[in-house]
Amino acid sequence: MGDTDWIRLFIAAVASRQAPDALELPGWRDEQWQSLLAQTSLRTFRASEVVIQRDGADRTVYLVAGGALEVGVVHVDGVSMTSLARITAGSIIGEQSFFDGQPRSASVWAVSSGAVLQLPFDAFRHFGEEHPALARDFVFAMARVLSIRLRNTSFRLRR
Repeated sequence: MGDTDWIRLFIAAVASRQAPDALELPGWRDEQWQSLLAQTSLRTFRASEVVIQRDGADRTVYLVAGGALEVGVVHVDGVSMTSLARITAGSIIGEQSFFDGQPRSASVWAVSSGAVLQLPFDAFRHFGEEHPALARDFVFAMARVLSIRLRNTSFRLRR
């Protein structure tokens, strides 16, 4: 499957809102998506592969084009892991470090084969200079995902 195929899958997943935490950009058409996604690069992965390593110093946000991923933490014993969330096509991972520039707070590993579209912070900054309104829309869509995830975490803690 080529880059263009993965891009189409990502756009279709966003439009169908398959994931509860999917990016929502209802006014965006192919032209707007192509402007943003031209800044990305494709990374495929296989089941059990680590996509993001906790404590990594990387400011890239990843748009999930296909497959399923789990976000979790490895415990002090180095053997056991706790899954915090499952992320599927149409959503994002790595958004927290993208925003605050801090090291990764959790690891992300693949549950199945798939692909992500990598958007480095500097590429997003360039996109924002050329398309400020689209960059604003995208930031608000990512903030919505962060808000959903924070609410879900708060709900789990209250149990």
